[in-house]
Amino acid sequence: MEELDSDRKREELSWLENLQRNSWEPEVIISGIILAFLFAFPSKIYAFSATLVQEIGMSYLGAVLVLFYLSAMISVFKIFFIVHLTLRFIWAGFLGLSYAFPQGVVKEKLFKISQHYEYQKPGELVLSMERICSLTFAYPISLVFPILVSTAYLVLLLFIYLWFEINFFIVYLIFMVSIFLFAIISLINRKAKWRAKLAKSMMASVSAIYQSNLGKWFSIFYGLGIFLLATPLIYNDVRDFSLFFNEANLLENELKWPTKELSYEEFHEEGKRYPRAFLPTETVSGDYLKLGIARYAGDDKYLVDLRGNFKNELDSLGWHELEDTPDLYRFSIGDEVIMADSWKRNRLQVSNQKVYEGILPIGNLPPGIYTLKIEKLLVRYNLFSNKPEEIRLREKWDEIDFIKE
Repeated sequence: MEELDSDRKREELSWLENLQRNSWEPEVIISGIILAFLFAFPSKIYAFSATLVQEIGMSYLGAVLVLFYLSAMISVFKIFFIVHLTLRFIWAGFLGLSYAFPQGVVKEKLFKISQHYEYQKPGELVLSMERICSLTFAYPISLVFPILVSTAYLVLLLFIYLWFEINFFIVYLIFMVSIFLFAIISLINRKAKWRAKLAKSMMASVSAIYQSNLGKWFSIFYGLGIFLLATPLIYNDVRDFSLFFNEANLLENELKWPTKELSYEEFHEEGKRYPRAFLPTETVSGDYLKLGIARYAGDDKYLVDLRGNFKNELDSLGWHELEDTPDLYRFSIGDEVIMADSWKRNRLQVSNQKVYEGILPIGNLPPGIYTLKIEKLLVRYNLFSNKPEEIRLREKWDEIDFIKE
């Protein structure tokens, strides 16, 4: 029996060594496939976050946090696998070098100044790089468990926020208090049974292996370095999302340098969502201007609360009658206020976005360049009770230039 056990152990060891020697093949294939998937994902995350604001009615802050969290997670893993493939490229170069010059350095043929130094052999370079590549590939495993737990917790908080329709500030307080309590419990109960069970888990073991063999600070700073490298990717993923902040005016930079593809259908990328208002074309002709406005789920609540609580304020603003959701907007060209003839509701074909479409009369305008200014009425709610407190007017909610022929 002992001989059988020893034979089995030898077979298992040889099998494991075999796998270790040939691990580069699955590593490269897995990294390549995951990278292809990760590079296709950011646009989906952006659209998902915009959908949370426009269709579900989530607060802008909540949607930004979702976008930033998912983008950071995707971008960090992108950098991990890019670094791994880059190192594998170097490894392949060393492998070719070991085949071409297996003997390594021939000191007699070097310049005299370099002959008294010791150099690594090509085989040693290959083995060193093999170890580095394998370590780099396995490092993300230590992040999987914390990411899964934090993602599940955030999903739970978002569910509570949407189901009970509470203010996002309350959800934020719950999140911060829970993090604080978890930190205190972790520091106090260091010998708790759940900590011992967690330490035996696969992910915790991987993390402990890295910290104990490479150094705990090296492991931490390596992760921070990867995050810093991912920062430009994260910024690129969240850029222009401020346009979906329905409760705010456009920023000065957004007014000065507008994004054409978000204001005109002719330049618009198919499947991408419109954050605010849009025109079919930059150049128009005729007596009417067709206008589209992105629908936000929270606007229906604004309409009800404005009609029920702020009649005096509406009169002081000289606002038109609020009969339907598009009446939250007021349009002007120059100093002249323009009323839409009618509004209809539509869904865009690819993005499935809900929009309002109306027609503005511009027959009295001579040919030239004009700016359509759009104002919007909003309501500010109490942070805790979520009751309407104050009417708000956004005078620079959107501006679109157009050329009349």
